[in-house]
Amino acid sequence: MRATESPRRKSCVMLTSLPTDVNESRASAGLLADDERDAGGCGSPPEGEKRDEGSCGDDEVSRRYGNRSKYLRLVGLIFAVILLTLISISSYMKLLLSTSNISPLDIPAELEDGDGDRAKNSVFGIQLHPEYHAERVAKTITHHWSITSDYRFPDGVKKSVYLVNGQFPGPTIECRSGDRLVIHITNELSTDEGVSIHWHGLHMRNSNAMDGAVGFTQCPVPKSRTFSYEFDIDQDQHGTFWWHAHSEVQRGDGMYGGLVVHRPSAGKTEMEEYGYERDVLLLIGDWYHRTAGEVLDWYTSVRGFGNEPVPDSLLVNGVGRFICSMAVPARPVECSDITIDGISALLGSNKDLALTRLRVVNVGSLAGFTLGISSGTFTPLKLDGGRPISGSPSNSVGVLYPGERVDLLLKVPNQDAVSSSLHINLDPENFKFPNPALRPNQTFSLISSVQDIPISDRKRHALDNSSNFDLGSAISAEPNDSNSSFPEHPHQIILLYIRTEKLAKFANHPMGFINRTSWLLQNNPALPLISLTRSQWDSNQFVPWVPTSQTTETWVDIILNNLDDGAHPFHLHGHDFYVLASYRSEHGWGSYSPYASSGSSALKPKLNLKNPLRKDTVAVPRRGYVVLRFRADNPGIWMLHCHVLFHQASGMAMGILVGGNDAHDNLDLVPKESCQNVD
Repeated sequence: MRATESPRRKSCVMLTSLPTDVNESRASAGLLADDERDAGGCGSPPEGEKRDEGSCGDDEVSRRYGNRSKYLRLVGLIFAVILLTLISISSYMKLLLSTSNISPLDIPAELEDGDGDRAKNSVFGIQLHPEYHAERVAKTITHHWSITSDYRFPDGVKKSVYLVNGQFPGPTIECRSGDRLVIHITNELSTDEGVSIHWHGLHMRNSNAMDGAVGFTQCPVPKSRTFSYEFDIDQDQHGTFWWHAHSEVQRGDGMYGGLVVHRPSAGKTEMEEYGYERDVLLLIGDWYHRTAGEVLDWYTSVRGFGNEPVPDSLLVNGVGRFICSMAVPARPVECSDITIDGISALLGSNKDLALTRLRVVNVGSLAGFTLGISSGTFTPLKLDGGRPISGSPSNSVGVLYPGERVDLLLKVPNQDAVSSSLHINLDPENFKFPNPALRPNQTFSLISSVQDIPISDRKRHALDNSSNFDLGSAISAEPNDSNSSFPEHPHQIILLYIRTEKLAKFANHPMGFINRTSWLLQNNPALPLISLTRSQWDSNQFVPWVPTSQTTETWVDIILNNLDDGAHPFHLHGHDFYVLASYRSEHGWGSYSPYASSGSSALKPKLNLKNPLRKDTVAVPRRGYVVLRFRADNPGIWMLHCHVLFHQASGMAMGILVGGNDAHDNLDLVPKESCQNVD
C-alpha cells in the first residue's frame, strides 16, 4: 500500500479534527434527508387531509403499471446495488494503481497495466523484478521526475512531504550493471527551495558532476528548472542502493526512493544461486512529525544542549502507525489513528511463503535499528553494494545505521507463516532526551493482514534475540579483492577526528567538526568546488588531496576517530572501502594515531587484510575509531560525511580530491549551468 493511499482509520480518536465539508460530501453522495433538499413530486398533502405513510405516488404508479410496480421496484433496487458495487471496485482499482510504488517507468511493458502482485496480495513491500533485468543486455533507462510537495498522513499524522511524480516515497529504479541512467528532474516546488539528488553507493565513475552533492559538485536546481542526471552503472557494480536529496535536509521529509542494480546472469542468476523466489525492498527509517528544517533549528539552538531530537515514529515504505493519544501536548498534531488492520501485510496474503530476499535500507535521519523475526530466520547475504558476507541463520539482525543496507534471505515455516511478524527496534544510542510519543519497538505483519488471521492465531510471538547477527562484526565471504592484493602499507594516510562542539565564539550552537573545520556551503563565489580552484575555496572547505598514478595503484587509509558519545555513520561518495578495523572504547577516548609514540592512541590495531567488509557507509563507534582502506581510482572531488542528517547539516562533512593536482586547476565548468545568481 502506498503512503499516498489513506489507510482505514478510526473516525473519532484524534487531537484535531480532520477538515471536511460534511454536508457537501453528503449531498454529492445523495445522502441528504428529504427536509434538507427540494422534495419534488410528493410534497405535503392538502390542508386538513392525512397522507398514508409510504403512499406518496403509489396510486399513480398503480394506474400506470398495475401490479408490476412492485417487481419493477425490486429490479431497480438490484440494479442500483450492482451499479454501486461496480463503481466502488473501479474506484478502488484506480486508487491502488495510482499509488503503486512501481511506476510505469520502472517496470517492463508486461506490467504497465498494474502491479498485479500488489492488487492480488495487498502487499506494501516493494516487489522487485530481477527476471526482467538479469537476462537482458545493457540499455539506457530514462525517467522524468516532477518534484512537488503536499500534505500526507504517512503514520496517521498530517505532514508536508516531498513527492516525486506524486509518490512518497519516490519511484523505485530497477536496472542492471552496465545500464545508462538518464533522470530528468524538474523542480516544481511552490517555494524557492532548490533540489538535488544523490545516488547513494554508486561509483559515478567519470561522472563526478552528476553526484548530486550540493556545494561540491553542483548547485541546487532552482524552482521551475529542469536538470538532467546522466551516468553509467559500473559493469562490476550491483546490489541494493538508494537515491535521496542532498540539498538542505529534504531527505528527512521524504525525498528518497529505492535503487536496485541487478546482477547480470553469467549462466546462473542470483535467484538460482540463492534459491529465492521473491525479491522485496523495504525502506525503513525513523520519522519526525515536525519538518526536518524545524528539527534542525531546534538541534542547532542552545535549547537542545547538543542533544539530537528523538524521532516521533517510524515508517516502512512510507507507512507507519502512530497512536494519537501518545502525542506530546506541547507539540499538537493533526492526527487520525490508523487501525491495526489498516496496514497491509509486508509480503501479501499468500500463506505458502516462498523463500524471499529482503533488501533493507535505513532511510532514517538519526537512529539505527535491529530487525527481528517472530517465526523464521534471516540469513545475511550482502551489505551495502552487493558484497557477500559470511552469516548464519538468525532471528534478529542489526544494528543497521542510516545510509546502510543489508540483504537478507527470509525463511518462514509454512505452519508459522500466518502469525509471523517483522519486528523493528530503533536503537536508543542517540536518544539523549525522552520522547513519550515514540514507540521504538514496532511490529508489522509479514504474510497476512490481521483481519485475515483467525482470532485464535492473533498472538504475537515474543522476539527471541538469542541468535542475533551483529552487523558490526560481520566479515566478507570473499577475499579482499580478486584483482589485486593489499600492499603491506598504504600509500597515504588521512587521519581524521570528528566531534560535535559548542563553542562560545559560535554562541554555543552545536556544530559538527572534522579536524577543527566545520563545513558550510562555499561562498563568494557561490559555486561548487568542482568549478573552482583551491585558491578560491573559503575556510570552511576541508579537502585533502590524494595524488594518483597512471601506472600503479594508489591505496589510501582513512582513520576516523570519533570523540563523541554516540556512533557516527560515515558515507564516502564515489568509492567503496574496506573496513580493516573497528574499535569502541568502554572508558577513555579510544582514539588511534599511527603517528603517536606513546599512550593509548599509539596502540596499533590488528588489521583484517584477509576478508574485510567492503562497504560505502560505516558506523564509527562512540569514543572509538575505524580504519578504512580504499583504492583511489576514481578522479574527482568526493564528499565524506556523517549520514545522521542533523550532523551533516551542522558541519560534519568534508571532501577528498582524488587525482589531478593539489591546486585543482583542471576545472569542470559544466556545473555552473545548475547555478543561479552567478555572473
